[in-house]
Amino acid sequence: MGDPTHIIELIDQILEETDGQPYLQDKIFDLRDALLQTQQIAQQYAQKVKTLEDTIETLQAPAHRIGTIVGQGLNDLYRVVTSGTEYQAAVSPEVLEEGPLKIGDQVALNEGFVAIAKLPLPDQGPVMRITTRLMNGQWMVGSGGGTNTTPSGETMVFLHPDIDPGSLKEGEEVILDPCQKVIIRTLPKREAKRVVDDDFIETGWNQVGGQEKVIEEVRKVIEYPILHGEIMKTMEFQLPKGFLFYGPPGCGKTLIGKAILSDLIKKLSEEEGKELRGRFIHVKGPEILNMWLGESERKVREIFQKAREYKENNQVPFIFIDEAESVLGTRGGWRGNNISNTLVPMFCAEMDGIQSLRDTVVILATNRPDLIDPAVLRPGRIDKKIKVSRPNREDCAAILKVYLKENLPMELSPVSKMLDPVLEKLFDKSRDQHLLNLTLRSGEMQKLYWKDFVSGAILESVARRAKERAIERAIKGEDLSIKVDDLLKALENEFSENTVLPADSNMDDWLQLLDHDPRNVVRVRKANQSDHATTQTISRSII
Repeated sequence: MGDPTHIIELIDQILEETDGQPYLQDKIFDLRDALLQTQQIAQQYAQKVKTLEDTIETLQAPAHRIGTIVGQGLNDLYRVVTSGTEYQAAVSPEVLEEGPLKIGDQVALNEGFVAIAKLPLPDQGPVMRITTRLMNGQWMVGSGGGTNTTPSGETMVFLHPDIDPGSLKEGEEVILDPCQKVIIRTLPKREAKRVVDDDFIETGWNQVGGQEKVIEEVRKVIEYPILHGEIMKTMEFQLPKGFLFYGPPGCGKTLIGKAILSDLIKKLSEEEGKELRGRFIHVKGPEILNMWLGESERKVREIFQKAREYKENNQVPFIFIDEAESVLGTRGGWRGNNISNTLVPMFCAEMDGIQSLRDTVVILATNRPDLIDPAVLRPGRIDKKIKVSRPNREDCAAILKVYLKENLPMELSPVSKMLDPVLEKLFDKSRDQHLLNLTLRSGEMQKLYWKDFVSGAILESVARRAKERAIERAIKGEDLSIKVDDLLKALENEFSENTVLPADSNMDDWLQLLDHDPRNVVRVRKANQSDHATTQTISRSII
């Protein structure tokens, strides 16, 4: 179309020469407007063509490799690692305008392996754990388990200069570059999956109903080194570092553990003249187990590391491992399971690093102490083994008073008048309370009643059921009050709904919880089944 400016000038000349011919000038003006509009459209299409050409050029360009700088090369070259191979590469002068490249920097490489751009450090990458710092400024990292290329599970790497070496500690997790040659970032703290519940709620001994013998035995261990430290030192008495609480489920093992910590914090605060803080690290045993190699061991290390960090901050940590037999089971019984063969030695090594109760208190809770590896329970690790038995009549009264306080609206006062009929029914040996018959190998038959199955958890449920009945009546318009009949009905419902026998495959474990040796028990039957069997026997005898 020619030069747009020249065309406009020609049109202006024609307008001057046709001055006085308005009809002709109108057509010239229309022609000029059309030309200007056409020029604008042509410019827009030209811009689109240019954009498409640039896009095509970009799409046809080869992909750039990404490399990691690992040091200075010869003759102003840099050592670069990409795709597992190391090169000596030139660097574009534009890249070096901001200064020389550092170990760990990420660069884009063209087809000739020339660094043409410096890239930001990635936020993601392979995660390793620091094992050792070397004298030459390099670091050893490991993944927790071996690989095909690193049988020992360790790799020697550099540290990016922007990371402060003093901020790194052994055992911390770090992010490596894609080639796994340089530590480029520290990994943020992982969010706990409630494997470790370290909230401490102060618990007094008055909240532990009954178990007077257990409480007295535990308090001696806690109070003697604090109140009579000189005597202990003179006698060179080695204090226990760990406890084993064993017994039937629902009898207060966890509650006693929390009360121990509360009492220890109180005594130490009085002795040292300053307020101390406790941390109750409650570990759910089965949640430690993980199918991936090294993960279960990592969790055990983190639990004890967490306790050490609390101790460094002048806090008193308690490690309470519930269902301990699930993670510290006898290795001989689990020969096909590699987890048990590594978890037990890891736990023992961590226990050996604890010096006294002032460092960390470790408590194991289990229903089956016979399944825990003997190496864990030997003296010097878990020294004190305490049985938490089922509550007797006095213990049951104390437990019910924890949940049925005097300030609650009740039919009778004091609360002991409410409890007497309940306890009478609970410990009665009548036909109504008869649950099971055990046939022993000696030929004798032993009857089991409600009292043989009672626990703190059952009594708590009874109290809750009675409160629910009182609340339902109050919603219907009656007075809000817990009646004796509510407690009796709740007690009856609790046992009628929980008298299902376990499967035959679990019968041995179940008998252990009832303090019966499975080898001495031939048969277990419900009370009504026994009566039915007796009736059939009599009928056959008569016939």
